[in-house]
Amino acid sequence: MRIRTRTLLLPLLLAILPACVTHSHITKFNGVNGIRGEPIEYQTTTSYALHFVFLFGLLGDASKENTLDEFTREASARGATRMRITQMSSATYWYLAFPLSLFFHPVRHTVEGEVEGTSAGE
Repeated sequence: MRIRTRTLLLPLLLAILPACVTHSHITKFNGVNGIRGEPIEYQTTTSYALHFVFLFGLLGDASKENTLDEFTREASARGATRMRITQMSSATYWYLAFPLSLFFHPVRHTVEGEVEGTSAGE
C-alpha cells in the first residue's frame, strides 16, 4: 500500500497553520514620503484558521473583523497615528481534501494598508 505525500502533508499543514496571524512591513520607499508628506510603511496582516461549514472558526478566526482587528493592533503597537486600508482579500480552500473539506476547510484573510507615524522614516 503506497501512501501519497500530499495525503500526509495536508493534515500536518492543517495542524500547524490554523490559528496564526502573520505581519509584514515594508519601510523602504527610497526617500519618498506618503501623500501627507510623512514617512509611511506598508503593512500586511494575514490570518489563517480552520473553519467549519464556511461560518464558524474551529481553530483560529480568519474573519474580516478579526484580521482587521489584528492589523490595527499591530499598527498601534508600532506607534501608528494614521492608517489607510488599501486592499483586503480572502480565500477558502474548500477543494483541498474534497469532500471532507466541504465541512472543515482552511481559510486565509489578508488586510494590507499604509501606516503613518511609525519609525519607518528613521
